[in-house]
Amino acid sequence: MSGKTYKESYEKYRLFFTKTSFRMSVLRFVYFFCPYAMALGYVLCLIVSAGMGKVQLFRSLLGPMLAFLGVSVFRSLMDFRRPYEQDGIIPLIGKEKQGHSFPSRHAASAGVIATAWCGVSIPAGICFLILAVLISASRVAAGVHYCRDVVVGLAIGIICEWIVLIIF
Repeated sequence: MSGKTYKESYEKYRLFFTKTSFRMSVLRFVYFFCPYAMALGYVLCLIVSAGMGKVQLFRSLLGPMLAFLGVSVFRSLMDFRRPYEQDGIIPLIGKEKQGHSFPSRHAASAGVIATAWCGVSIPAGICFLILAVLISASRVAAGVHYCRDVVVGLAIGIICEWIVLIIF
């Protein structure tokens, strides 16, 4: 970071998004709406998977279950602090939660759902991977996660489902 603190670097994000109401609206939309779109997409993935047979449905259920449980347990055990706790930043989107920052469960869930879609339809999987990256980036831009939180979360989600797709 070339001598700058995280707080000083984050201020650049903050200024970018607060410069216009449109930018803040886009951030809020991605932050709040896109996880619901991802969840709805997962329901659709399960429906399509069920139509493809029991093995595909099992794949689409097992990877997300492993990723969600693994990330949840790890977060509880490690209890990493969030940027607004550790560095005293003012998040763009207020959040009261303390700790449990690493890895990001939103990013892990989005990554595993997108990868589950890859097992069903590559084009749909690519679209959901783009959505997963947007969700992850919104967490960093909002100031509720560090970049490492979302990168590791995405990686865990993708790897969990990838392993399930290879094994089964």
